[in-house]
Amino acid sequence: MQFNLPLINAHAHAAMVAFKGKAEDLPLDKWLRDVIWPLEAKEVNPSFIYEQTKIAIAEMKKNGIAAFMDMYFYEDEVARACEEMQMLVVLGEGLIDLKGQEVFDKDLERTEMLLKKYINHPFIKVSVAPHSPYAVNKSNLIKAKELARKYNAVYQLHVSETQKEVDDILNKYGMTPVAYLDSIGVLDSKTVLIHCVHLTDEEISIIAQRKCFVVHCPLSNLKLGSGIAPVSKLLKAGVVVALGTDGSASSNRLDIWEAGKFAALLQKGINQDPTLLPVREVIKMMTVNGMKALGFESVNGKSIKEIEEEIEKGEFGYLYN
Repeated sequence: MQFNLPLINAHAHAAMVAFKGKAEDLPLDKWLRDVIWPLEAKEVNPSFIYEQTKIAIAEMKKNGIAAFMDMYFYEDEVARACEEMQMLVVLGEGLIDLKGQEVFDKDLERTEMLLKKYINHPFIKVSVAPHSPYAVNKSNLIKAKELARKYNAVYQLHVSETQKEVDDILNKYGMTPVAYLDSIGVLDSKTVLIHCVHLTDEEISIIAQRKCFVVHCPLSNLKLGSGIAPVSKLLKAGVVVALGTDGSASSNRLDIWEAGKFAALLQKGINQDPTLLPVREVIKMMTVNGMKALGFESVNGKSIKEIEEEIEKGEFGYLYN
């Protein structure tokens, strides 16, 4: 098998490679509250992030991943690891206000520091990364978006990963998550929505109209029993969908090739239509769609246009091997 195109991991929590296998057979809410958050409180510090990110980068490189987008803590240490290992990355300091406004403000300040520090870096970009509409309140979501617009940066957040999240947002705001985010003005062509498992047709239309990107994480969504995102509907609406592994704790492997295979077969199976997500479309999701979402015009010396041309000419049936 020869595959010379750069794979893009459009959503990861790289340092969570340390927690691989620590929380199995649990729904997301219990997975976070009972296992992951206590582990993070005990283990996470700058040196942990640096060392574990290097381990994650080595695994990604082994699997042909040439760039990734991260959301976690102490992202300046992620930057240090990426510089040492020459890895393209979009950093995102995870912004959460569940621990209080002071913590959120401090992390937003750190985000702006990173935006300034890496503004002209050749392979490190910085995003603004509020965790989700359930972990960040309205005013802070808006404040984070204002910072992203100030620096023309990617704005990434988890959205509609579980039905519980959708129900909670509906009960709190009287709107579905995507409609709520649209109502507060944070959706545009620099917004990357991660997961998007539970979407209405109206929300798909909003995402398409606002030209947002979506990152599909099929392995994580399956393992946590969150559901299967309506990827074929999103693509039909003209949405650019990229692929992510999520963190190793929830997907167990940093492998975009595997994610692409699952993404294709899931859509064919659940819709009983083998024509959905043809091979070339999946290869685009694994490569150029990720580049577009992350804002990389070229990776490994190949431009988006050049890669698209190679995809049109290539044969990729071995995706399913």
